[in-house]
Amino acid sequence: MKGREFKDAMYDGLSKLMKALANPARLEIIEMLSQGEKSVEGVVAVTKLTVANASQHLQVLKNNNIVKSRKEGHYVYYSLVNNEFLALYQHITKYAVSEIAELERTLNQQRKNNKALNSVSLDELEQMILNKNVLLMDVRPSAEFEVDHITGAVSVPMNDLLCCLKDFSKEQEIVAYCRGPFCVLADEAVKILSENGYKVRRLDEGYPEWKMRQLEKENHENI
Repeated sequence: MKGREFKDAMYDGLSKLMKALANPARLEIIEMLSQGEKSVEGVVAVTKLTVANASQHLQVLKNNNIVKSRKEGHYVYYSLVNNEFLALYQHITKYAVSEIAELERTLNQQRKNNKALNSVSLDELEQMILNKNVLLMDVRPSAEFEVDHITGAVSVPMNDLLCCLKDFSKEQEIVAYCRGPFCVLADEAVKILSENGYKVRRLDEGYPEWKMRQLEKENHENI
């Protein structure tokens, strides 16, 4: 293969991967799968896609080695292919928010509307947990919490939050988190809790970002 043919082949392959990512529905599916394995029906329940559309998007992601699948009975379950891809996805989203002004404005407006502008970083959260002066609230669906969650968190799905308000102290600071920076569950939780007199902030990121930080720490310790 000559130099020009080699370069054309490599860039063509790379462009196919980028094209697979260049779809809002597929990006949301990636966010869903960053919480853990899900069936097609599970993806449909969160994204509101039809089964046919969800299956089509999942197949595109699988064909480009972004997700993998397994079959159990009549159901097919999908998950991200590996943590390296998850790290890539997180880098893309962070870059987009920091460098694309429209996205930054939209994110800030969303946080402002839900009284969640004063967010907590992962570094701050670690110190708060160390000092034992925070109630860490996971507002994702309980099924996602059961797959994995930030150490020390309690599960309070958004659908149950209003019923559980009396169980929380207004003297203790609450940090709510969900699927990541583009997930609105934590924003909604902050708005409800703050309007009811609780001291609350949202985690700036979410469970997947915390997970990757823990893996980085483990890798560093094993060097």
